[in-house]
Amino acid sequence: MLRTVVAVVVVAVVGLGAAVPAADNIYVPRAVDNPQTPNQILDAIFERTLEKLKSLGWDKYKNVQNGKSEFPFEVNTDAESGETFNIRSAGITGLGSIRRSKSGTFNSNKTVLSGTAVVENVRASADYTVTFPGTGQAPAQTVNGQVTENVNKLFADIQINMKNGVPQSIRNYSVRSGHDDLEQATNLDGNDMAPLHTNGFRKSLRELLESTMASNMKVQINKAIQDMKNGL
Repeated sequence: MLRTVVAVVVVAVVGLGAAVPAADNIYVPRAVDNPQTPNQILDAIFERTLEKLKSLGWDKYKNVQNGKSEFPFEVNTDAESGETFNIRSAGITGLGSIRRSKSGTFNSNKTVLSGTAVVENVRASADYTVTFPGTGQAPAQTVNGQVTENVNKLFADIQINMKNGVPQSIRNYSVRSGHDDLEQATNLDGNDMAPLHTNGFRKSLRELLESTMASNMKVQINKAIQDMKNGL
């Protein structure tokens, strides 16, 4: 009989513009003075956002705040159990690659600007402890190691309220991610539960990256918009 078991992934931390990306992480500005077209305005917003990230040091590395995600999996047993992932010393790199992803557009009366921001090759790295209490024939185990998850592209689709050609506020904001890959998960060789651990790491760390794009990055983008609104 297949039994559904819910594993809780707990992320506990002890620490955690726009531009065109070029070689060696050098970014070539493409914003212009007095931006007027949709692309020009978006470029100006994301370049200002990059400056905000640099002032915080997030363009290089951002500590990850507390987070939590749950996912179901099935085991071939009648017993109930669960699995807990504790992740510490976690951080994110790659946020400094922020730029406009595609051409922006105005609505018919130019009161709403729509566009997309993207960050590329964003990574979440952490030390982990995974604890399985055991069930049926599966013995209890605790494993420690390091884990790194990469998402090749994180997108933020954004709509911005406009007034007289000047950005005012964020109207809508939604995040989606591209391909992800677990680049590293140490101390799992020979572990019969490695596939389960791997799926848990991928899901929890991808959700951390998406959450950061949906919250922290949104705040910095909004600050850039407010600067433009206030003529700063």
